[in-house]
Amino acid sequence: MDLSDIVRIICFYILVASGETLNGIARTIYLNKRVGAVNAKRLSIITALLLCLLICYFYVPTINIKTDMGLIFLGISLSAFMLLFDILLGRFVMKVKLSIILDELNIFKGNLLGVGLIFMALCPLLSAIMHRAN
Repeated sequence: MDLSDIVRIICFYILVASGETLNGIARTIYLNKRVGAVNAKRLSIITALLLCLLICYFYVPTINIKTDMGLIFLGISLSAFMLLFDILLGRFVMKVKLSIILDELNIFKGNLLGVGLIFMALCPLLSAIMHRAN
């Protein structure tokens, strides 16, 4: 792995973060009003994961990762980046208390961010499997 691959990975993180942010904005503006905030969160996790998988399908092949373990590591690092991104965005841009942000990870309160991050970690590997099937 060389410097250009590291730059591609950073661009990948930024691309996914941008897509997920736009998904959250669309959920807040359009879906919350139509189906309520709780149902909107549940629906938007599906669109968020599909968007992540789509980005992975087109972008991950440009990164020089040849092994499934490397793809899993990329997915885990993506999920870790997205968790940090969500915390920083919520805390410093939206001025939300850290306890409220961390509550989004609590599946016992009906929040699915933690589940989404787990499935997001699998998106690079799943996209590679989809490429192999073609």
